[in-house]
Amino acid sequence: MAIHSPSPWSPLRFCMVTNSVYARDVRVKRYAEYLADDGHRVDIVCLASEDGLPQDGHPGVTAHPIALTRRRQEGFRLVTNWAELWTLMFAKVSRLDLQEPYDCIHIHNMPDFLAFCGLIPRLRGCPLILNIHDPVPEVARSKLGLSASSGMVRILALIERASVAFSTHVVTATPAFRRALIARGVPPEKITVIVNAADTRYFDGNIRHRVPSEPCERFVALYVGTVAKRYGLHICVEALPLLKEAIPGLQLRIVPKIREEGKALDECLQLADRLGVRDLVRVDDPVSLDMMPTVMADSDLGVYPALSDCHMDVALSLKIPEMAMVGLPIVSTRLPVLEELFGEDAIAFVPPGDPTALANKILELYRDPGLRESLARNAARRSAALSWKLQYEQYCALLERILQKRIVLGAQGATEFSPQPDS
Repeated sequence: MAIHSPSPWSPLRFCMVTNSVYARDVRVKRYAEYLADDGHRVDIVCLASEDGLPQDGHPGVTAHPIALTRRRQEGFRLVTNWAELWTLMFAKVSRLDLQEPYDCIHIHNMPDFLAFCGLIPRLRGCPLILNIHDPVPEVARSKLGLSASSGMVRILALIERASVAFSTHVVTATPAFRRALIARGVPPEKITVIVNAADTRYFDGNIRHRVPSEPCERFVALYVGTVAKRYGLHICVEALPLLKEAIPGLQLRIVPKIREEGKALDECLQLADRLGVRDLVRVDDPVSLDMMPTVMADSDLGVYPALSDCHMDVALSLKIPEMAMVGLPIVSTRLPVLEELFGEDAIAFVPPGDPTALANKILELYRDPGLRESLARNAARRSAALSWKLQYEQYCALLERILQKRIVLGAQGATEFSPQPDS
C-alpha cells in the first residue's frame, strides 16, 4: 500500500456521525472499532438508544448520543425531525472539535446534509468523508413511488450534490451506486466503493446453523432489518396461509432494526390477523450485533422478500452476507445485485411480489435439507470472498491519500488489496 508521508506513525482522532443507534449499526461499528483496534481514537455522534443503555464498549471508541431516538417519520414530521437532528449533531460535532481538533470527519448518510455537521472542522481544513450507504434520490423514489423528474427527487439530488461538493471524498456501497453518482456529475476519482460485507469478528463461522437431516417439529423463517413496504415483509405474511398446514411448527420470526418500526410493521400484523396466521408471527425487540449470529443460527432459513425497483435492485442488504456467513439458507426476491454477487447456487430466488412462489420455495427447502445445505455452503463461500478486512484496507488506503499520513494496519489489517470497479 502506498505511503505518502515518511513521518512516523501517530494515532489519529476521528469523528463519525450517524443517524442511527451506534450500538446496533454494524456498518458504523466496523469502521470505528477497526480503527480503534489499530490504535486510533474515534468519537461517534449518534442517536440515543431507546433503552438508554450505553452504546460504547470499546476502549478506543466514545459514543456521544444526542437527545433523539430513532423513529419512522413521514411528511412534515420527517422534515422537522431532520432539522432537529442536524442542529443537535452540528452543535455536538462543533463542540467536540473545538475541545480537541479532529484529523478526519466521517459522515454516514442518510440524510446527506449531515455532511454539514462538520462545517467547523471543515473550515479549518479537516478532511471530510461522506459515506453514501444509500443514494437518497433512489431511496425516495423507491419509498414514495416517485418519478426521477419529480420535484422532491430533484431537491434531494440537489442536496446530495451540495453535500458531495462540500466533502473531500465519497464512499459508497456498490458499483451501481458509484455509477449513479457519476451519472449525476460526481468525478469518478472522488468516489471509492467499499462493499457491505459481514464483520468476521462476529460472523466468522464459529456459530453456524445446522441443517437437520429431516423435517423437525419447529421451522423458523427469519426476517431481519428494516420493516417498510419496499422490503416486502407483507409478502411473507401472505405466504403463511399456504404453508400453515404443510409445515408443522412454522414460525415467521421478525427482528426489526428499531423498536418502533411504525406503520409498515403494524400493517403486516393486521394482515396476519385477517389471514388467520397471527399465531405464526413472532416479533422480537432489536438485538445487539454480538447476539445477531446466534439469532440467525437458531433459525432454519432467512427470507429477503424485497420488491423490485430502482433502489432495491442494486442495494446489497448487509443481512444477506451476514446470514450467509452463519450458514443460514436464504430465500430472496430475484434482484440483480444478488444475482451478480451470489448467484443461483447460493440463494433460492423467487419472483418479486409473489407470495405463492415464495410459499412454494420455502416448502421445497423445508422438504429438502440437502438443498438447504448446498445453498448455505455456497452462500457462505461467496460472502467470505467479499471480506470486510479487504474493504477495511481499501478504506485505510483512502485515508492515506486524503490525510497524507500513514495508516498502520495492525490488528485488523488485511494482506490483499481490493481493486476499484470500473467506472
